[in-house]
Amino acid sequence: MIVKPQGYDEAVAFTGEFSSLPAGCYVCVIKQVSQTQSKNGREQLAILFDISEGEHKGYYQTQFNAAKAQGTDAKWKGVHKQIMDGSSLPFFKGLMTSIERSNPGFAFPWGKEGNEKTLVGKKFGAVMGREEFLTDQNEKRFATKIVQIRSIEGLKDAKVPEDKLLGDIPKTDTKNQKYGPAGDDGFMNIPEEIDEELPFM
Repeated sequence: MIVKPQGYDEAVAFTGEFSSLPAGCYVCVIKQVSQTQSKNGREQLAILFDISEGEHKGYYQTQFNAAKAQGTDAKWKGVHKQIMDGSSLPFFKGLMTSIERSNPGFAFPWGKEGNEKTLVGKKFGAVMGREEFLTDQNEKRFATKIVQIRSIEGLKDAKVPEDKLLGDIPKTDTKNQKYGPAGDDGFMNIPEEIDEELPFM
């Protein structure tokens, strides 16, 4: 006779299956924020986020919990990095404006020590698309990543992009063929399956 182990009902089931996040428009919530530098030494904002509403609410938290339950080195997969200066400044301002518009009464306190922490718990709208990439084993997979940040209200007239296939990426760009090309804003969200995300603290 098999007796149900203690904690069975609360445990996360690991079946080996991978359920990817569909392309779509999502209301997201910021879980953690840090100011870091890009590989080129440019100031950037690193945002760890999760889906806050709808069928896929808590998607990244569920993934994180499942990885922890397996005893593996759990990484938070919902990561958005935005360079804050130069040619990327309009995109950074768009990010901050979208956050302010999505959270009535919130105005970012510029120039105050630790002000990035005020973004935690704030919501924003994200248009997310799927992009094909190659794994280290040369297998084709899809990563779902943010292609545009809007206010929550702005999601109403947003168009979900079609899947971006490997054939759409220049063959000479071998480095980005694995990760997918960075946009003009200098931002690239790391694909879910690649183990280079920021740790969740």
